[in-house]
Amino acid sequence: MSARRRELARGRADLDETIHILRDNLGRADAMITALEGLIERLWNDDGNDDEDGDTLTRRRSHVAHLIEAARLAVRGAIYAGDDLDLHRRGA
Repeated sequence: MSARRRELARGRADLDETIHILRDNLGRADAMITALEGLIERLWNDDGNDDEDGDTLTRRRSHVAHLIEAARLAVRGAIYAGDDLDLHRRGA
């Protein structure tokens, strides 16, 4: 295989990996946001008692805070992957 073909194959592998990272992070963010919708609805409708699973209001609020941070990190990862794709597309 010529040096040029190896270079093109490596670039393609990098591009495929970046697309995989982008899709993975967007999927994570989507899952976390979907889970958050249910938790937030339960929090807003809370009467101050533990729920059927024995979770306290404080614990459920903590879950929401952790999911928000994880979603934020997943979206940030997707943004970085998108930036990498843009650089690759421009040939940088």
